[in-house]
Amino acid sequence: MSGWDIDPEGVGAVLNKVYSHTGGEDGEGGLVGTLTSMGKHLEYAGECAKSFPVNYALAEFAEHYGPQLNNMVAKTASAIDGCSTATRAYMNGNLEMAAEAQNNAGTVTDPDL
Repeated sequence: MSGWDIDPEGVGAVLNKVYSHTGGEDGEGGLVGTLTSMGKHLEYAGECAKSFPVNYALAEFAEHYGPQLNNMVAKTASAIDGCSTATRAYMNGNLEMAAEAQNNAGTVTDPDL
């Protein structure tokens, strides 16, 4: 661990970029915005189809992939938070805490538990 050489400004720049691709401050862009848009498009497709089998298939699609896609956002947020925490700990000289935060980055608890 004593061999670490982290550039906090570089880490911050990368985290900001990932954050903006995830949804950013407004929570409407990036992946979050795409998921919102997808939901609206699925709803619109169902309205246009006016068909029970098509609507059923669209609902099954949303039910199956919706939680997985939302989990992508949660994992990304966890990774951003863990990396940020580890970098702050590194800057403060707490290498043990930095290692723990790094190991926990990307960990998301199962919402079904």
